[in-house]
Formats: sequence, C-alpha cells, structure tokens
Amino acid sequence: MSEIAIQTRFRARVKMLCPAVSVVAIPNAGKRTRGAAAQVKREGLSAGFPDVMCLWSHGNDPANVEPRIAFIEFKATKGRMSENQSEWFERLARNGFDVSVQRDANEAIAWLRALGAPFLMMEAA
Repeated sequence: MSEIAIQTRFRARVKMLCPAVSVVAIPNAGKRTRGAAAQVKREGLSAGFPDVMCLWSHGNDPANVEPRIAFIEFKATKGRMSENQSEWFERLARNGFDVSVQRDANEAIAWLRALGAPFLMMEAA
C-alpha cells in the first residue's frame, strides 16, 4: 500500500473513530513546477516535515485545557526516512512533541489511542 493510501485510510478512520482529533496534512512530497516549488518554500514549506499533524485537547474547562499535538510520517512497507525527515523528527521530539513513523492506518490509530486522543466509545473495526 502506498504512503498516500495509508494516510488517506488513517484520515477516514480518525474522522469516524475520534472526530475531536483534527488531522492536518502537510503536502511536502507533491510534484510542482519550479515556480510553484519556490512559492511554497517562500510560504514556509520545509523539506522533511512529517506528513500529518494531529491536534486535540483534554478537558472541558477552557482555563484548564491541555492541548496536544502529535506528528506522523507515513511510509510504505519499504519506505525509509530521509535525512531531512530524521532531522525534523529529532527536533520535534527534543521539543516535547510526540512523533511516529507509521506503515499501517490501524497501527497509527492505536498509537493515537495510546497517546490519549479522545476516541468515541466504539471500538476500532
């Protein structure tokens, strides 16, 4: 299964199982013209940044909300991290963020559950 297929399946499962988690894709790998590539670089796109950022919070009292952010890099079975990706992972982890490489949508869901993301009461299918 391709990285994009795994990521697409993950996003669909998150929408169903834990809709309070916001998933933001970071489209670093897109094929672009030279001009479009220069534009997204000016806008702040950074090579190697993880594929997905997941955001949620714990607590209902706005004064005591605990925000959470986790990052996922999706890889196909034989996919490998680039040097830029490894550098971003180290930087994010050093700053206290949860980061993970995932090769399966169900395993990525299980990782979010282990981090304490808010799931609905149904079990994953």
